[in-house]
Amino acid sequence: MKLLVLNPFGTDKFDKVIKRTLDIVKRPDTEFAVEHLPKGPEYYRFWYFKTLAEVDVIERIIEAESEGYDGVYVACAYEPGVKSAREVVDIPVVGATVPTVYLACQLGHRFGYISDTRLALVNTWDIFRKYRLHVNCVAMESIELGIEDIASNPEENVKRVMTIARKIIQKGAEVIILGCTVVAAFFTDNVGRIKFPSELARITFLDSNICAFKTLELLVDLSHKAGIKFSRYAYYASPRQVCPSDFIKYRRLYNLEEKIGKQREIVNTANLCFNFGETERGNG
Repeated sequence: MKLLVLNPFGTDKFDKVIKRTLDIVKRPDTEFAVEHLPKGPEYYRFWYFKTLAEVDVIERIIEAESEGYDGVYVACAYEPGVKSAREVVDIPVVGATVPTVYLACQLGHRFGYISDTRLALVNTWDIFRKYRLHVNCVAMESIELGIEDIASNPEENVKRVMTIARKIIQKGAEVIILGCTVVAAFFTDNVGRIKFPSELARITFLDSNICAFKTLELLVDLSHKAGIKFSRYAYYASPRQVCPSDFIKYRRLYNLEEKIGKQREIVNTANLCFNFGETERGNG
């Protein structure tokens, strides 16, 4: 199994710690590379910054499929480009938030969520509401350290996570999600250097990188061994299959390469395009 871990930031400062974190948990037969974008924001606190980088994220995922990668993990709680990429590639693609929350719901009654800043929490809450992830969440808190600062002060990151975790468990959390991938990676990488508080000993901490990566391995297995993939019925309908001529035309408008990997699923694209067109005219 060959996987790509894409840090969707225009910096390499998080690559090594993510690699160390995932090296510990990967399957023996899993090979993976950790990359970052050649250009782009160094953090996504603002939704606008995420939007600026999303096309580059999606294009790298398209390239990864053509290069033989079996799946891609986009290492960010905002999950930039994940939904769109699933429309245009056949390999599994995951972000950090959704897989981790679903796992948390299997490991404890209720959970708390920790991110880097208050602004990140607000934007992550939108993802929670979209996928109804908030039902078992008792609290969302931030350590108030930007990811650009955590790399230079990882011990402070650990201390602040511990302090907030104590508050969250008082609200009923049995599982603590380290949602920001940088907060999570530097916590996992450094937590062994301090004495773990006894009051947190029975609490489950989830590193979102680990949860997402292991979910990706599962999805690749399901795809290869059982043929289970993302449904193409509606939510992940593929423009490459439904209206391939428009797919090429609109990519040309943005100077994107036309030759990309061929999706393996075959559908009657003519009928689908006609039906969509009839619907649009009927609603006109």
